[in-house]
Amino acid sequence: MNDVVDDLKASEEAKAISWKLRTAALPERARVPARWVGHDGREHGGAREVRLPAGAAEFNLLPDVREPAIALFRELGIPWHCGVSNGPGNHLLSSQVQCVNALGRMVADPSRIIRAFGSLLDTADVLEIEPGRHLTFEFIGDDDLLGEAVHGVRTRGAPCTSVDAAFLHRTTSGSTELVLVEWKYTETYSPHEPEPAKNAERRRRYEHLLMAPDSPVDGSALPFDHFLDEPLYQLMRQQLLAYELEKRHAVGADVVRVVHVQPLHHAAYQQSLRRPAQLALGTTVDEIWSRLLRRPNRFTIMDASTFLDPAITSDEYVSRCGGER
Repeated sequence: MNDVVDDLKASEEAKAISWKLRTAALPERARVPARWVGHDGREHGGAREVRLPAGAAEFNLLPDVREPAIALFRELGIPWHCGVSNGPGNHLLSSQVQCVNALGRMVADPSRIIRAFGSLLDTADVLEIEPGRHLTFEFIGDDDLLGEAVHGVRTRGAPCTSVDAAFLHRTTSGSTELVLVEWKYTETYSPHEPEPAKNAERRRRYEHLLMAPDSPVDGSALPFDHFLDEPLYQLMRQQLLAYELEKRHAVGADVVRVVHVQPLHHAAYQQSLRRPAQLALGTTVDEIWSRLLRRPNRFTIMDASTFLDPAITSDEYVSRCGGER
């Protein structure tokens, strides 16, 4: 984490705890303070209100999305971030959990996609992206376009370039577009620490795509190792993936774009990039990234507060993420 005071995280934590203590969507056993369950499956740190007990972690998913989301992740072999017993993690500020809670009903209900994204993306109709699904999670595409497979295998949501969600739509002009959705919540980042072996592999995978004449990102604007700082590293990889998918008309798409859903006033996130060469391009993550994009019309920022509408998500989502009203 960087050293900027993170007022957004504090306010989101307060809202999450308030929801935990008052909602009827949780059983009483889920209301007690709990320790965090990490990637290793073990409990860490002291008990805090912002976590659910490990035995009640499934209730981190809201009632309308819980069972279908767990079933979808199981069917597609998608791991949950710090998941507990093949279900979601137990931290109430999990970005993955918030994304699934916000978008989960869209898998079977395309009208919610239109309500959320339609005016921003000029949506006329939503198509199935996978059989029986109008939206899916942890999308990576069918082919290993970035050379990331290990022993010929890639796993959705695991160590390869994934986006949190994706859907396919047709615009009012008749263009078919694949929309790659990345969801940010309370994330903040610090400069990348050198990892020689891993960095060599990252360079092998991405540098030739980044420096290609038709690259969607201006790779000449920064030294390659500066692109390894998060969130720039993720932004770069996802934009490269979008471009490679578009060149191949993946899932029948004419256009592939990335939509970044994020809180619009998250200073700690925006100040994650701090190297002088990065700051010469802009003072925030959004400014720096906009200067690096060669095709800015393939990247869109979306206000996360859009989803505080029960016609898009649910009353329970609005109660949890919007605070008591």
